[in-house]
Amino acid sequence: MLAPMNVVRIDHVSLNAGDRARSIGFYEDVLGLSVSRRTSPPDQPVFLGPDRAQLGLFADRAPGLRHVALATDRAGQIRVAARLEALGVPFQPVRHMSHDSIYFSDPDGMVMEVIVPTA
Repeated sequence: MLAPMNVVRIDHVSLNAGDRARSIGFYEDVLGLSVSRRTSPPDQPVFLGPDRAQLGLFADRAPGLRHVALATDRAGQIRVAARLEALGVPFQPVRHMSHDSIYFSDPDGMVMEVIVPTA
C-alpha cells in the first residue's frame, strides 16, 4: 500500500477570470476577501484572501479552473513525484518565491499543484 501524502491544507485555488477586475470586485463584495494587489501581468495571479488559504485569479486563458494547490511536507512531495514518475505521468517542478511546486494533470486534464512552503 502506498503511503499517503500528508496533506496540510488546500493552499490555494487558481481560476482564469474573463474580466479580472470584475471578478476581484465580486469576491471582495460577496466573500469579503481582501486583495494584496489589484494588477499583475495576465499570466501571473492576483491573490485574494489570507495567506495559505487564497484564491488566485489569472487573466490569460478562457474562464475556468486553472489548478488546485495542495500543501504537504518535503517527504510527501518527494513521494508524489516518485509515484508520478513510476506511473509515467509527466510533471513539472517549479520553484516559486515562497514554495516549491510540482504540477501535473489528472486523467481528466485537471491541473494539480503539490507545494512545499519554503518561507
